[in-house]
Order: sequence, then structure tokens, then C-alpha cells
Amino acid sequence: MDEISDNTFIEVHGSDVSNDDPSLLTIVLEVSPEGWFNIKDQTSIMDVVKSLLVFLNGHLSLNNSNQVAFVLSSPAGSKFLYPDTSKTYEEIPLNVTSEETVENSNKSEELSFVTKGMYRQFRVVDETVLSGLSQTMSDITHAQDDKVTGSSRLSGALSLALSYTNRMMKLDQSISTTTASAISSAANISNKESSTAGASSGTNANSYGTSRMKSRILVVTPNDNEDIKYISLMKAIFGAQKMKVAIDIAKLGRKDSSYLQQAADATNGVYLHIEKPLGLIQVLCTAYFIEPSIRPLMILPTNSNVNYKASCFITGKSVEIGYVCSVCLCIMSEIPDRMSCPTCNSHFDEKLIAKLKRKPVVKKRKLDNGSSESSTPAPEA
Repeated sequence: MDEISDNTFIEVHGSDVSNDDPSLLTIVLEVSPEGWFNIKDQTSIMDVVKSLLVFLNGHLSLNNSNQVAFVLSSPAGSKFLYPDTSKTYEEIPLNVTSEETVENSNKSEELSFVTKGMYRQFRVVDETVLSGLSQTMSDITHAQDDKVTGSSRLSGALSLALSYTNRMMKLDQSISTTTASAISSAANISNKESSTAGASSGTNANSYGTSRMKSRILVVTPNDNEDIKYISLMKAIFGAQKMKVAIDIAKLGRKDSSYLQQAADATNGVYLHIEKPLGLIQVLCTAYFIEPSIRPLMILPTNSNVNYKASCFITGKSVEIGYVCSVCLCIMSEIPDRMSCPTCNSHFDEKLIAKLKRKPVVKKRKLDNGSSESSTPAPEA
């Protein structure tokens, strides 16, 4: 609770409170065999997925127009579990025979992971996510070792989530514009004689047309290794900043992730290191359940200890002190052998490289008593 409390209060006027716009919640779950093995004594991936499904159902119940998506990031790649393009999510037609209905119901009972008495929207999401997760875990189990022990694909999963978010925002904006034009035309026909009523109806139409779908992304990962592709992750962060999409991070495991801290801090998201995953559902329903439209009115958990260390563009490892290209700001932990930037191919000045590679010179100075003392001057910048 100490991370949630904050002494900073912001006064927001009543006119700044947004209306009840639809919201898109995208969950990115990283399936890292090594990460989940390290926390096997605390929780399992199935328990975490169950908590996430309850979280998704709660989001859908807030607004009939709310949308959800579920992206799975595994060593074999990233893919959508929901929505699944191979399924139509339609009811059984009424003109089918009883034998076909019984056959379809038997197949659904074999593949079903939830009870049939559940609300249809919740059941579709839960069954699709659980069946896709079961298939992915089976593929990882029977895969080769090089596919299981690969580097993190989290940056690719974030790119998928942002692409889907951009599509949903554009689709929502086009639907809102079409509906607003229809409402405004109908209002003009019915209120030709009343200019005052026409102005008020036009105001309502404009306010409806400017409504846009809000969106946020929740990343759940137990990976403790800093093997995320830094360049791809920073591109995803810049894209989320431009789209005004908050990236929330629920970090499981034993260590913090400096790169994910940067993602949450740069996009005004929430970063929490959950040391006890058994209470994950309580954390999800408090810190991460706040809609983007009302986040300016709430006191969100803050993280003041953000580590902004970068990654070397050559070796891919974290850099404490390194070299930066003056053209493209490429970060390097060592000077390339070809004397040029690995990103923009800008040729470095030979004199400057020679000065950087020059070793410190040991000089001797005479003391007052006639003895000498060696001193190492600081290298030139």
C-alpha cells in the first residue's frame, strides 16, 4: 500500500471529466519457461491466467461497448489468443437439424473449459484464451530446445498489441463519425424551423462524433533476464506515446525490469513488482482496474526508482558508461572495428577515435623532499 499512496493531489475541474467512452484492454502475457519455473513455488501460469480472465470479464461488464484482446508472447513467437481470426464467435443457427445440434454440443463440451451457464461474452473470451493457451503450452512442450530457450519476444507482442489498438481506434472513429453525421442530418430535418433546437442538436452530434475509444495495455511477465530487444522496445514505447496508450506492467518474479520500468514511466502507466502472486486478483482489481478516462482523477501507484540504463546496439548488453553516436544517438559499449556507426554508418573522426583509445600517461613529479611520486592524470574527454 505504500507504493499506491502518494502525497501529490491534483485539482481537476468538473468540465475536464470525460464521458463514458468505450475502452480497449489488451493483455500481453509472456510465457517464459525459465521465468515460470523460478516462481513455481508461488503460483502457476494457470492461476495467473484465471485471475486475468476475471479481470477481463470485469472490464467487459463495465460498459457494453468495451473491448478486450489477449496476446501471448512465447519463445516461439507472439500471437493473438483473443480475438481468434479462425473463429466466428456466432451462435448455432436455428435451421440446423437436431442431430447436428447434438453433435456440435458434444464437441463443445469436450473442448469447453468453463461452465455453460456463464454469460456468453465471458464464455467466448474464457474458452478462446484457455484453449489457445493449452495449445501453445503443448507446442512448447514438444518443441526443440533452441525454440524454448530463445530470447524474449515481448517487443513483438507489444507491436501486435499496438497495431490492433490502432486499428480499433480508427474503426471506432469512423463508426462515430458516420453515426454522428446520421444523427446531425436527422436533427436538421426534424428541427428546420427551430434554430435554437438545431444548434443544440448539432452540439450533441459534434460531441458524439469527437468521442474516441480509450485504450491501455497490461503486460504480465515473470522473466528476470534482461534479454528484451532494446531498440524494438523503444520503438514500441514511442508508438504508444504518440497514440496516447498507457502501458501497465505487472512484473512477477524476483527482480525488477529496468526496460519495462522505462515503458511504464514513459507512457504514464503503472509499474508494480508483485512479490506475492497469490494475491494477483486483488492487485489487478485495484491498481490496474482504473479506466484511462478517470486516471487523471485518481492517485496511481508511482515508481520513483526508474533505472534508465540503455542497451548496447552492438552486444545487446546493458551499458553503464559507453559511447554515443552524434548523428543517430546510437549507444555503444565499445568502439566498432570498422570505425563507423553500426546504425547510420556515419564514419567517425580518426583523431577523435585515437584520443578515446589513448591510454592514461603516468607522469612523475618531484616533491619538496627530493623524492618522486607517480600520478595518473584523468583522460581527456
